[in-house]
Amino acid sequence: MITSEKVWPIVKLRLGLTDDTLKSLIETYIDEIERRIKHYCNIQRLPDALLFTWVSMTIDAVRIDLPNVDEIDDTVSGGSNVKVGDTSVSGGSTGNAVSNVSKSVIDEVVLNYRHDLNHYRKLRW
Repeated sequence: MITSEKVWPIVKLRLGLTDDTLKSLIETYIDEIERRIKHYCNIQRLPDALLFTWVSMTIDAVRIDLPNVDEIDDTVSGGSNVKVGDTSVSGGSTGNAVSNVSKSVIDEVVLNYRHDLNHYRKLRW
């Protein structure tokens, strides 16, 4: 069974964070996502197979809910330019258009990962 201690190093690596300044804040998202997964799946412990799903869900929630934090904004690939043939598209950060509403953000992230979570979901009697 996996624990939240295994999630933080992977989240930190994938977000490209160089220090632990956001660790306490991101750990709140890790804990919240863990509770939501357990509640959605009706399980007490998360199986090892859900480690990377948990990591991805945490990263999604952090990126959506904290778009104005510089360290997080830097991890969103919104400033790239793409050119195909004679058509060019420039992307910019859309962080300012997202509101910080943790509850609905977390709910939406959980629902976006239904396909991964349904395999572990148990009926409640």
